[in-house]
Amino acid sequence: MSKARGQGNSLGIAIVIAVVLVALVVLAATRVRLPHSEDANLPKPTPASVEITRADPNGGSAALFAQVELYDPKSLFLPTPVNNSDPALPATLRRDPSNAFKTISPQLTFAEYEMSIVLPEPITVPKDPVEALHVGETANPFFTFGRINYPYTPLPKRLAFVEVLQAKSGRMVLAAPLNSGPDNRLPSVDWQPLEMVVSVENSGLIGTPTVTTGSGFEEVDDYFRAFIVKQFRLGARLPPGFYMLRIGP
Repeated sequence: MSKARGQGNSLGIAIVIAVVLVALVVLAATRVRLPHSEDANLPKPTPASVEITRADPNGGSAALFAQVELYDPKSLFLPTPVNNSDPALPATLRRDPSNAFKTISPQLTFAEYEMSIVLPEPITVPKDPVEALHVGETANPFFTFGRINYPYTPLPKRLAFVEVLQAKSGRMVLAAPLNSGPDNRLPSVDWQPLEMVVSVENSGLIGTPTVTTGSGFEEVDDYFRAFIVKQFRLGARLPPGFYMLRIGP
């Protein structure tokens, strides 16, 4: 009995589907219109006309002109009133383009108003082929270099040079070479100029010189400190006061 009931339900569903299909076919047939012979003679519809509006604030819509200016990419590449300004110059600053370079005199190859051609100076024709080889040669400006012996006086040999400046005023009070004796030799190193500060009393130097800027080598600093006190005898050359010493080659 249940089997007969299931077959009846399937048959009913099939009938419903068939009815729906028939209805769809009838609906499509009523909406589709096949062309007839008399429809071919009917006039064809014309396309709608397109109205052209000038994008000009004087002869068109101001709103349309503003929209065109907004989407115009020309200002990204060229100067336009949107991205630059062209101020009006006063009459005193404006110049005629033809008079812009009047202050610079032209350098003309030929005369401007007359036929005058300037020819170079004639040259002397060589007398023989050997003389022709030397045409165009200029004199040697270094011809006399190394050909004349001059009596040069060699500079006196010195160990170093000292400059003594007054600490209060900065005035130089003494400048003299330092000459070393045979028993006291400067260390053979590449030293740089050094500076010292000394104090002088009536009895001579007070203590040893104080090095403010060294030579880069402690043995060179110690050498000149002892040299200034013992051999150069700076305390006997200066009046009392504070002094700055600069010693260099």
